[in-house]
Amino acid sequence: MIQILTSQDYKKMPWKNGQGFTLELARSHGEGLENFDWRVSIADVKSAGPFSYFPNKQRIIGVLEGSGMVLQIDNNPPVSLLQKQFHAFHGESDVYAELINEAIRDFNVIYNPEKYLARLQWVSSESVTSWISHGHCVLIFNLQGKLDVQVDGKHWVLNDFETLLVQKESVPAQYIASAELFGDFCVIELFER
Repeated sequence: MIQILTSQDYKKMPWKNGQGFTLELARSHGEGLENFDWRVSIADVKSAGPFSYFPNKQRIIGVLEGSGMVLQIDNNPPVSLLQKQFHAFHGESDVYAELINEAIRDFNVIYNPEKYLARLQWVSSESVTSWISHGHCVLIFNLQGKLDVQVDGKHWVLNDFETLLVQKESVPAQYIASAELFGDFCVIELFER
C-alpha cells in the first residue's frame, strides 16, 4: 500500500502530560496515546518542560524548525540538538527539554522495539537521490517544495508538508527522489523484527 498523507490526514492530539499538542502524521494502528506499534508526529515546543512517558517504547526526536533544544535524559550528560539532528532514547526515561532560543518544532518517531527497528535520516536534495530500503514501512516527509518520488518505478509527487507512506509485504524496494529546487526531506524506515 502506498499513499500520500496531507495536512487533512494529520491528527492533532494532546500531549500525555497535557502541556501541548502533537500533530500525528501516521501510526501503525489504534487510537489514543498508548495503542500503537509505531507513530510519527510533529510537535510545537513553546517552553521548557518535561517529556511525556511512553513505557516499553523507543523514541527518536529531532529539531525540525528553530534554533534547537538541550535534553537532560535521566542522569546522563545533556544532549544539544540543532536543526536536522536526532537523538534516540527510551520512552520511559526522565527527559527535560530546555530551548536554546525561541520555540521549536520537533519531529518524533516512537515505536515498539520488540516489533520494529527504526532508522531516521534527513536528506538534502539538489538533484536525484536513490536508495534501496528493506523497510516494511517507509515514510518520506517533505518539508517544503515539490519532491518527485519513485517507488519501484511508480511515480508520486509530494508538496509542502506532505508524507508518502509506503507499506510493503515484500522488500527490498528501490526509491528515487528528486527535487525541483534544493530541499530537505526526511526518510523514516521501520523494519519488522
